[in-house]
Amino acid sequence: METTKAPESAVWRKGSCLCKAVAFEVGGSIAGVGSCHCSKCRKVSGTAGNAQFIVRNERFRWTRGHEHVVAFRLPDGWGPSRCKTCGSPLPETYDGRRTWIPAGLMDDPLETSIVQHIFCGSQADWERESPDAKRYDEYPS
Repeated sequence: METTKAPESAVWRKGSCLCKAVAFEVGGSIAGVGSCHCSKCRKVSGTAGNAQFIVRNERFRWTRGHEHVVAFRLPDGWGPSRCKTCGSPLPETYDGRRTWIPAGLMDDPLETSIVQHIFCGSQADWERESPDAKRYDEYPS
């Protein structure tokens, strides 16, 4: 989901990688999070897909550790950027105008929800919840 430029008085939300070597901020409200279920997003995350949101570049700024960013590219140009220390996926721009931000990197609340799912036709066959799936607030003992 793409949102417009952050006003000067906008709240800037903080995000970082797992080891905190890389940090960034996103200005303004977030219209929503999108969840991609394509095979590339499954491979790059090792999970059912990627949850991310998109902002114009003016609403994104690196605050620390940009030298830790390593880009991996497939022959078609698609691929993730990752922290070279911890391997976390990092924000990425593909078109020079917008930045895709993995929602799980945000340290501050986004105050939104998942508003769209894409590439559902290629989602993994196991990506469904059993009616008797157990839920825990913490790691079960």
